[in-house]
Amino acid sequence: MVETVVVRGARLYDGRGFDVADNAVVVCEGGRIMYAGPATGARGFDALPGAVDADGRTIIPGLIDAHVHLCSNGSPDFAADAQSLSAHQARDRCAEAALRALEAGITTVRDLGGIGLVTVDAARAQASGGLKGPRILTAGQVLTVPGGHAHYIGREVASVAEMRKAIESLGEAGATAVKVIATGGVLTPGIGAQQSSFPPEQLRAAVEEAHRLGLRVAAHAIGAEGIAAAVDAGVDSIEHGCFLSDPVIGEMIGNPTWLVATLSAPERIVNGGTEAPAYAIEKSTEVMKAHRKSFARAVELGARIVSGTDAGTPYNFHGGLSHELKLMHESGLGLERVLTSATRDAAQLLGLGDIGSLEADKIADFVLLDGDPLNDVGAYARVALVVQNGRIVIDRR
Repeated sequence: MVETVVVRGARLYDGRGFDVADNAVVVCEGGRIMYAGPATGARGFDALPGAVDADGRTIIPGLIDAHVHLCSNGSPDFAADAQSLSAHQARDRCAEAALRALEAGITTVRDLGGIGLVTVDAARAQASGGLKGPRILTAGQVLTVPGGHAHYIGREVASVAEMRKAIESLGEAGATAVKVIATGGVLTPGIGAQQSSFPPEQLRAAVEEAHRLGLRVAAHAIGAEGIAAAVDAGVDSIEHGCFLSDPVIGEMIGNPTWLVATLSAPERIVNGGTEAPAYAIEKSTEVMKAHRKSFARAVELGARIVSGTDAGTPYNFHGGLSHELKLMHESGLGLERVLTSATRDAAQLLGLGDIGSLEADKIADFVLLDGDPLNDVGAYARVALVVQNGRIVIDRR
């Protein structure tokens, strides 16, 4: 039997623009949007028995977190935790993280580095109904230079041939994204956060091979030189981007290359507690101010920006997208762009044309918020109802 879900009496932002429809109705059937708009066009669906009353709350498209680590849980010592984790524990972590994300209105995530291929299995489980959580795109494992940042959860690559082989192998295993480590990071001891890693020819090979397989490439890139090399290679997104220059931002706009800033990541480490390793706190403190400044400049120049939290890193718990959106807004991103960064634009980066806006025949993913996110960024933290694939999966009304 085809399931029909109707939500009525809402303020609606459908994700296509910023016009608001008051007293709006969203009608879903068979997991797809049948109608989203004013009640006057709902053809009586709003009178169906069992229709959900929104009571003036706001409907937005399902939220997208484009940078998470489902196998990690916010432990203060990310590296030690990852190295001690069994595959069974990692699977349990994925399930817990996925549920927390869904409860926060996040209906899609992109995982950018887990334990082995656990996140590939989690993505399959979610797609088949065996795991309650957001749909999952995943890189499986990160690709890094020998001994480089995140080597403890990654595949180490030392040549163009090895890069191509690693990406082909991950694609065959079921990865739906690729992540390359273009610089050092704050969560690996003994490596400067800004130092570059892969030579240009290996980054270019990564992009060529991934695109040949229909996969998009995310580059972890903190330092200016590594960011520039990744952008020159044609990656699809820069993750973090703490030390951006104006010329590189201009090149990102022209490519286009998206920025997924993850402002939460260093901020949580610096402000979250004292149990994180000293090296992580020191490096996070080093990059945090520049990170905010780079993000603000990218906003000012018109860079394409998508939301991502880096959830799973120290004190950075899953389901925390509302905090990231708040930081983005505080750092200069207008409320309209905050909304699109977590919906329409994120779907575009991920190549998911069936989500990101509420239009007829698209997948019925949407969230009911207490409050208006185009007037109050805090509304993202007040999730009343989550509909995923046309089914009510979270109800807190």
